[in-house]
Amino acid sequence: MRINDIKFLAKRAHEKEQLREELFSLMQTASGHKASDAAWALTHLPKDDNLHINKHRDELVMLAINTSEVPLRRLSMTLLERLEWGIEDVRTDLLDFCLQRMMRSDEPYGVRSLCVKLGYMQCRHYPELLDELKQSLLMMEHTEMGTGLRHTRNKILKLL
Repeated sequence: MRINDIKFLAKRAHEKEQLREELFSLMQTASGHKASDAAWALTHLPKDDNLHINKHRDELVMLAINTSEVPLRRLSMTLLERLEWGIEDVRTDLLDFCLQRMMRSDEPYGVRSLCVKLGYMQCRHYPELLDELKQSLLMMEHTEMGTGLRHTRNKILKLL
């Protein structure tokens, strides 16, 4: 699909809850381009649809952690990044995933950046977890990083 098609689909999904649900279902049941296109459309929903996205938080976490398809992982993590993360929303499986994947040089920079951001969102309520995150971020200095990942890492380090 092209970006204009994605934006049109997102606009229709914003207007119709049934279409949003179909897109979430496609993300989980389809494979390849169908799943990624559904996720891509959902990332173009307006911010006031975050309440609807939040209903699918657990599904998005499981998809991000378990999918072998990198584009789908990145898009599901992008949807998770849009959400508020309160103290009751912390998911240790997601946190472990993020702490592990942000260090992996074989993971694309975009996924690693999202891991840094989601890791911070999970840790910020717990000083002991913030210390662990900080140590991991400092260790990243010795790994290969693109400009975007370096910027995200430095931005989060300043918050710590």
